Amino acid sequence: MTTDAVLRIEHLGHSYGKFKVIEDISLAVGKGETTALIGPNGAGKTTFYNAISGKFPPTKGQVFLNGAEVTGLPSHRMVDKGMCRSFQITNVFTELTVVENIFSPLVIHQKKHYKLYGNIYKDKQIVEKAMHTLEMVGFADRAGETVSSLAYGDKRLVEMAIVLARDPSVVLLDEPTAGMNPEETENMINLIKDLARDSGTTFFITEHDMKVVFSLSEKIYVLHQGHLLAEGKPEDIRANEDVQEAYLGRKVHA
Repeated sequence: MTTDAVLRIEHLGHSYGKFKVIEDISLAVGKGETTALIGPNGAGKTTFYNAISGKFPPTKGQVFLNGAEVTGLPSHRMVDKGMCRSFQITNVFTELTVVENIFSPLVIHQKKHYKLYGNIYKDKQIVEKAMHTLEMVGFADRAGETVSSLAYGDKRLVEMAIVLARDPSVVLLDEPTAGMNPEETENMINLIKDLARDSGTTFFITEHDMKVVFSLSEKIYVLHQGHLLAEGKPEDIRANEDVQEAYLGRKVHA
């Protein structure tokens, strides 16, 4: 297992009554790496993400972030510890401007209060941090636009900026290209690559689009019926016959 892991999972399991959704999962996400968790519908990916990100505590096992155990901490505490998550469904404030969406996590992080963001523009530190974050996703020139007016793919960029604003140690991306057209998907792939390379951001993604998975991942874990079926580099997973049969029912193409 990766010794310099920013995120380490040991023997994680979660059950609903007697029904075991995931069982004995151990994996590691290396610092600065982009790692993927894949598997068919019903494999347990969402339960796994929820259990490690604080939506609910796992039934058993341990979660370590930057070497410290964070098992069972609620989501807001996980964010404080350095783990941020995006979801399949875009989670933005549509009636606010782009930059005001970025203000939100910064205000919460600094425990400040502003009435309807009225005087927040006077806080030079927050404004500069928000604009820098928007520059990271290539959206600084659209800071004043209302989010409701944006195309779907652009809203996902705003969501990415919201996540990055907290300077997370690791970002969990749940279907980051879901609902995107091919051009938007390619743009998101390139953005994640650039962020991983230039900022050292550690990404842990789950994604159904194999082109996205093989384009981004340095390591892939395959979940099947609540257990880890395989792990390895993309070329190893692509050639793995068990993965081809259990996950796709055919050879992997990308």
